Amino acid sequence: MLSTDVVLVGAVALFGLAFLGVGLSIASIGAGRIRTARVLREAGPTALRDVPTASGLVEFEGTARTADEGTLEAPISGASCLAYTVRARSRVDGTGGGGTDSVGDPAAGTSANDGAADDEQWTVDGGAAASVPFAVEDGTDRVAVDPTNAVLSLDDWEASQQVWTDGADLERDELERLDAAGLPGVDGEADDDSSEFRHRQYRERRLDPGADVHVFGGSVVDSSRDERASGRPVTVAGDDWFEISAGGQQTVLSDNRRSGSMYLIFGGLIAVPGVGFTVAGIVGLVTTLVL
Repeated sequence: MLSTDVVLVGAVALFGLAFLGVGLSIASIGAGRIRTARVLREAGPTALRDVPTASGLVEFEGTARTADEGTLEAPISGASCLAYTVRARSRVDGTGGGGTDSVGDPAAGTSANDGAADDEQWTVDGGAAASVPFAVEDGTDRVAVDPTNAVLSLDDWEASQQVWTDGADLERDELERLDAAGLPGVDGEADDDSSEFRHRQYRERRLDPGADVHVFGGSVVDSSRDERASGRPVTVAGDDWFEISAGGQQTVLSDNRRSGSMYLIFGGLIAVPGVGFTVAGIVGLVTTLVL
């Protein structure tokens, strides 16, 4: 009987330790994200001349310039750019778009043809983004940027790029570029559930050569002495924290800080019962062995 009791209370203690370990592990991930967000926020931008020798995640700003890879053709405007995003939204004509899946977009402003678009409800149903490697310079120094994994935060783009364009107003070459970018169809597409037609609009935002750009959360990937001696600019790339913005507002920073808080809370919730099971198991072991 004694051996059975020891096994049972020992299992309870081990179960508690497992819960405690998982909870602390999750909480440590959250604490790490919160700590990294605080360090990055307090550090501020690094001067371009200091980027090659910087360690860890860096933040810098300057003027975007074309690199060896050239430029992209933006889908709607056809302009040569370094990065773009395009969003598509739609509503079924005659319904007002008031379905439960429709969302308002108060930041969208008015469409090109309808000054009352703020009062309409639209469903954002597609989007595409693309970018090419580019350089950032400040008149003296130059840093190459590989935006492959970067989040393009375009909310700060200039006001002229905030306008929604009706699909019916687009030329054939513009429609072909949108199709090549993977955007959904244009006006005249029948709605799946009725004979009504879907009214669709698009909005394009770009990072143009010569525009001010803010690069956040990347790290230097080729800072070797040979690279610096050759006169080539070092390249900055990134992953989870990497963001390119035309304004300076870091959405990735706030998103990671928010997710870090969630990890911390969730880890704590798991760790609490782990502590309880562990203490109960240890007390049970001591009681069983001593008494």
